[in-house]
Amino acid sequence: MAGMQYIEDRLSLLTPHTYNALQKLVMAMAGISKNAGKKTFFGRDKGLEAYSKFRVSLKATIQCMVLDGIISESSITNEVMTALIHKIQEFQMAFPNWQDAYAVASWFFEDVERAAATIEQLRNEP
Repeated sequence: MAGMQYIEDRLSLLTPHTYNALQKLVMAMAGISKNAGKKTFFGRDKGLEAYSKFRVSLKATIQCMVLDGIISESSITNEVMTALIHKIQEFQMAFPNWQDAYAVASWFFEDVERAAATIEQLRNEP
């Protein structure tokens, strides 16, 4: 299943930092899907590590959206969430093959209060 080349080109040209960050974010979301409930032979929680990588990638994506002028540092959390969801949807149109990752995004954003609290916390971290 091929994506829309026009959207991919537009993302990479107009918002290059966000485009690169979204690639990492989608891979981190796929990692959550792949490692949910798994542990290594020695008992290390692979799901927790995947979620931690997701949080790091989410923070980087938000910072890249500021760099690309999609949002500003003073944007309220709801604006940030709306812009982030929009960019993930655009990325999904360009790269539709990551269905497990997009399912994680749907899960994350379906509880609006949890998603807003997480984003707010990430924005306030140094």
